[in-house]
Amino acid sequence: MHQSPVVADRGTQRAARAPDNGPRGNGRAVGETMRCPPSRLVRDRLRAMAADLVSGWRAGGAPPEVRTAAGLRATAETLVQRGHADPQHVGWTMVTIVSEFWRDRLAVTAAGRRLLLLPDCPCAMDASGSPADAAPADGLVSGPARCPPVPPAVPRVCGPDCGIATIWSAARDVGWVVEPVGNALSGIGGLMTGQYDGVLGIARLSDLEKAFGMLPAFALPIAAVPFEPTSSIAQPAPASATAESCLTSVRGCGAAMAAAAIDVDWVLRLLGVAGGGAAPVGDYLPLLHEAAGMFTADRLADMADRLGIGQAFGVPVAAAGKTPPLEATPSMAGEFLARGGKFLRPFICLAAHDAVVADRADSQSAGLADAACGRDAVRAAAVAIEVFHKASLVHDDIEDGDAMRYGRPTVHVERGVPAAINAGDYLVGLGYRLVTALPGVGADTLRDVVAILADAHLRLARGQGAELAWRDGGDKALLPDEALAIYGLKTSPAFEAALAMGIRLAGVGPSRAGAIGAYSLHVGTGFQVLNDLKDWNGDFENDRRAAGDLLGGRPTVMWALAMEGLTAADGTRLRDVARAAGQPTAAAADVAAAVAEARRLYRTAGVFEKASAIVTEQRSLAAAAAASCRGRRLREVLEFLLDLAVPEPSAAACEA
Repeated sequence: MHQSPVVADRGTQRAARAPDNGPRGNGRAVGETMRCPPSRLVRDRLRAMAADLVSGWRAGGAPPEVRTAAGLRATAETLVQRGHADPQHVGWTMVTIVSEFWRDRLAVTAAGRRLLLLPDCPCAMDASGSPADAAPADGLVSGPARCPPVPPAVPRVCGPDCGIATIWSAARDVGWVVEPVGNALSGIGGLMTGQYDGVLGIARLSDLEKAFGMLPAFALPIAAVPFEPTSSIAQPAPASATAESCLTSVRGCGAAMAAAAIDVDWVLRLLGVAGGGAAPVGDYLPLLHEAAGMFTADRLADMADRLGIGQAFGVPVAAAGKTPPLEATPSMAGEFLARGGKFLRPFICLAAHDAVVADRADSQSAGLADAACGRDAVRAAAVAIEVFHKASLVHDDIEDGDAMRYGRPTVHVERGVPAAINAGDYLVGLGYRLVTALPGVGADTLRDVVAILADAHLRLARGQGAELAWRDGGDKALLPDEALAIYGLKTSPAFEAALAMGIRLAGVGPSRAGAIGAYSLHVGTGFQVLNDLKDWNGDFENDRRAAGDLLGGRPTVMWALAMEGLTAADGTRLRDVARAAGQPTAAAADVAAAVAEARRLYRTAGVFEKASAIVTEQRSLAAAAAASCRGRRLREVLEFLLDLAVPEPSAAACEA
C-alpha cells in the first residue's frame, strides 16, 4: 500500500542554512561550478541547448569525448559560455546534459520499473534549517511540535497544493515507484541489480556530483533535476502558526520551489506525464530510433546491396585502408550522411506511412490510390529524403561560409570547396537513384514520388537563391512577409516532401489525406523562426556564434521586424553595426560589442516578442491544418510533429 506525502509543520521551521561554499572533490569550490542558475530563463535556455546537443547523438549514442568526466565538463562549459550563463552553472549543466540524454528512455520504461527519488518540499525544513531530506524530522500538519516523528518512507510536503505533492501524485499515476531522495544509494543499487530500468532523482546539486561520480555519466539511465537550498526560502515562524499563515510568511510553495530551482513543469516533462512533451515521444520513440538507426555505415551498405545499387554509399576507409580516387566522392558523401543530425525527415516519412496504413485498415478511404508499398520501399524513401537534405546542407555551408556542422569541420573546410560541391551534387543524384530503385512500387506511384521530390528541390533552390540575392544586395530592405516567404520556400518543402512521400507510399494521394501543403508551410515557417530566436543564443553543435545569422548577412524575419520597428536613425545604425561586425577582419571584441548593440536595437523594436508571436501563430495555423486530416492516426502524427519541430517558444527566447 502506498503512503501519502506527509505535511510538515512550520512550527519548528527555521531559516535554511546557506550552502557550503568550501572546496569539493577535484579541489573545486562550489562557488566556481556548483550552483543552480537562479533564473528560470537561464535554466530554460540551457535545457534547450542541451536538448539540441543530445538530439544529434541519437544514431550513435554519446560521442566518446563526452563520456569522460573531463569531456562532459568541457562540453557543459561550452554550453554555459554560449548560453551567456555564469561559470558557476557548469555542474548544473553537466547533470542536465545527461538527463536530456536519458529523457526519452525514461518516458517509455515500463510501469513499476522506474524509480523517482523525491526530496521534501523546500518549505518543509527541520529545526536545524537543513533540507528535510537530510534526516528524519518531526512531521507535523498544522498542530503543535509534539506530534510523533514521521517515517522517512515518503517525502514531506507543505500542504495539499505543494509542488512536491503534485509531482508525487502525477508520478504514481503513471507507474513510477516513488521514494525519498535519501534512498538514492539503494535506488541506484536496484538499477544495477535489475530491480529498476531507470532512475530520476531530484537532489541537491552538491549531492548529485557524488552520486554521478559513482558511475560513468552515460552508463545507466539515471537522470536528475538539481536543486539548491537557499536561505531565502524559509523564514522562522512562530510555533502557533497555521499552515495557511506560514504559506504566506515563506512566500508560498511555488516561490520556494522556484528559488530552489525546482521547476515542477520540467519535472513532469521528464516523468512523461501531463503538462510535458515527453509522453507522446514514448509512443513514437521506436520509430525515431528506427529512422536514426538506418544511417549507420553498415545499414546503408546493406540497403544499397538489397536495392542493387552497388557501393553507392562509398567504401568505409577502415576496410579499404586508403580510399581509391574512384571511390572518393561516394565515400565522402556516405560518411557525411552518417555523420549526425536529428533524422527528423526520415522519421516523418515512416510515421506518415504507418499512420495512413493504420487509418486505411480501420476504414477504406475514398482517397485510396494504390496498395501500400512494402517496408523496404518506405525505408529507402525515408533515406532518400535525408540524402536530399544532406546535399542541401553541403551546398548551404559553402554558400553561407559556415565552418562547423555536427560538431566537425564542414565538408568544404575539411575537403575543399570543389570536392564539397561535387559531393553535394553526388548526394542529389544518389537521392534520385534510391527513389528509382524502390522495390515493389508501381509506375504511377513512382512518378508521383519523383514529382514530389523534384518540386521540393525546385522550391528549395528558389528560396536559397532569394536569400543569396538579398545577402548580396546593397540596401538590405526586407519586409517580414518577404522573409516568411523565403522560409516557406527554404524550410517547408522538406517537411512536405517527407509527409507526402510517406502518405503516397501508403496508397493515398497526399491531397486526399488533408491540407498537407498548408500544414507543412506553417510547420516549416514556425521551425525557421524558432531557429532564428535560438540563433541569438548560439548554435553549439555547429559552432556558430550568437547572432550568427546577423553576422553572416542572412535575411531573417527578425531583421525585417527590426527594420520595420526602428526609427530611420536606429535602422541606419543597425545596418552599420551588422556590416562592420560581418567583416572577416573584425576583431572579436568589436564583434561582441556589435552583437550587444544589435541585441539592444532588436529589443528596442520588440523583435524577440514579435518573433515569438509569429511562432505561436504558425503553430495555431499548423494545428488547424492538421485537424483537417481525415485519418485519426495521421492527425496524431501531425500533432506530434508540430510539438517536436515547433514547441512553444520559451520565455528565454523572448529574453534573448
